[in-house]
Amino acid sequence: AHKQDELRNDLAVRMQRERMLQANLESEERVETKRFIRQVQKEEEERHMAQALYEAEEQKRIRFELAEQEERLAKELERRKAERMHLEKLRQQIRENSPELRELESRLKAAYMNRERAAQIAEKKARSLDKQKDQDEIAKMIQEEILRAEEVEKQLEENKAKQKVQYKAQIQQQLDEREELRKQAYEEFLKEKLMIDEIVRKIYEEDEREKQLRFEKQRATQRYIEDFKTQREEWKQQETQRMEEENQKILRYAKQQAEREEERMEKRRQ
Repeated sequence: AHKQDELRNDLAVRMQRERMLQANLESEERVETKRFIRQVQKEEEERHMAQALYEAEEQKRIRFELAEQEERLAKELERRKAERMHLEKLRQQIRENSPELRELESRLKAAYMNRERAAQIAEKKARSLDKQKDQDEIAKMIQEEILRAEEVEKQLEENKAKQKVQYKAQIQQQLDEREELRKQAYEEFLKEKLMIDEIVRKIYEEDEREKQLRFEKQRATQRYIEDFKTQREEWKQQETQRMEEENQKILRYAKQQAEREEERMEKRRQ
């Protein structure tokens, strides 16, 4: 009976020790799992922080480049507006102050006056001529004076037309030069815009790749955690089964010892 009590006490101590060991293992498992999860979360937060800083710097740089581009475009538009105003003012000044045009206008007015004066002179001459002269000769003289005046007027008109053509050609040349500069500026603007668009596209693609990598890593991390838990659960089941088998062995051994002790006691009583 005393030995049976000792066996029972040993068995109780062993089972208590096994339970404490099991509890410690489960506690260590929880601590290790939490530590691993905290480490993963910390690394993820650091990556997010680095990515956010990078994206902020990149957006700041893009905004700066766009602001510079808009400023250059505004200056270019202001310059073109000033050029148009200057060109219009130049045209007005040419119309008002061009000596050639003023001279042509003066000569044209003089031609009109000469033609009238020639007609008056011819008429005066005709009145002073003897009334008996041939009227055809008088008419011829008047006609010649008129033709000379018309020729002068025609020459003045031709000169004025030539001046207008030359002036128009000069203005057109200036307009063509301004248009060429405008095209060059616009082409440069398009090149810069394409370059910025390409940079933005690459940043977007890089962001998408980073997101995909983070997603895949998260999935891999989740799978690792799940595998870890599965392996722990399998180990726990195996350990529980092993402990149960050992306990069964101990119980069987204790039972055998008790039966043997009972047999010895029975033999002694006989």
